[in-house]
Amino acid sequence: MIARSRWSRTLALIAAVLAAAVVPATATADTAVPSEPRASDFSPAAAGDRVQRSGTLSHDLTGDGIPDLLARQPDLNNGSMWVYPSRGKLQGLSTLGARTLVATGWNIYNWVGTAEITGDNEEYETVPEPPADVLVRRASDGALLVYPHSGKLNGTSTLAATPIVVGRSGWNAMYSIRLADVTTDGFDDIVAIDNQDKMWVYPHSGTFDGLNTFKARVQVRTGRPLWDMNTNWSRENPDMIAASIATGRLTACKHTNTFDGLNTFATDAANCPDLAPAGTFGGDTTTWISLIDANGDGRDDVLKRTTSGALMLYPFRGWTANAALGTPVQIGSSGWNAMDLIT
Repeated sequence: MIARSRWSRTLALIAAVLAAAVVPATATADTAVPSEPRASDFSPAAAGDRVQRSGTLSHDLTGDGIPDLLARQPDLNNGSMWVYPSRGKLQGLSTLGARTLVATGWNIYNWVGTAEITGDNEEYETVPEPPADVLVRRASDGALLVYPHSGKLNGTSTLAATPIVVGRSGWNAMYSIRLADVTTDGFDDIVAIDNQDKMWVYPHSGTFDGLNTFKARVQVRTGRPLWDMNTNWSRENPDMIAASIATGRLTACKHTNTFDGLNTFATDAANCPDLAPAGTFGGDTTTWISLIDANGDGRDDVLKRTTSGALMLYPFRGWTANAALGTPVQIGSSGWNAMDLIT
């Protein structure tokens, strides 16, 4: 019995050493984390898992400059990816147009997001910026890959056939990944939270160059919000917002307008207000939260999938409005529960 106990401890030590070697790109071994979230990290577990499978912020995928929805249907063709074009006006169930199939076989990925990764860095465009690229995390090894956009919505030719690796294996160690221009240089950066509750930014290098696309990471926060997102509600810089699965409250912390490590986002109460009443986005009524500018005013609105599978859009009215989020408008009929990611 003693020998078996010693052997168990030896195996545990070996496992710990191996785990420390598998870390995201530019990470160091002293910040290594388990490859899978702990069960206690989610409340409820299923809701937390579903929401962390996407980058949570919609971008233009059709080439008209209007953010669209990208969603995966896992039970069709081993993961069918659909683009739902937005008309740029909030008009109920007519807000989104007919969907287009852009990829199949994408169940091999356990996270998908859209971002400007291969384009230019002009903050104020004289012409519309190119459609967003798609960043994915491969489930088998946690590698990050980019599918460059072709420039137009063209069925299964919309995205490049062969993805480019931008992050080595080990990104499964991240509890949350999202994309936002935190450094305010015109390129989207990677924002990730590890299982030690540290939030990191991996700045875009300014050049789309494989494993050199993203630079060494910088810690910007400690703590783990559930249903966390980034949105441009303070000038041109991405604010951090989070909804509590337990309470249903939506809280935001403004970007300080400078990329400065732990000072990048505000932490004081005056700049971290609650924007939605308790219960609005609780796990008992909500199975997904994302962001999309659905009404064309240039500010992201909050998109919620209800437990019945409907999509409800909460227009953002402003930080100082009597109610920061307006009355919800249904933009998707029941049936969206068939999708295991929406972004």
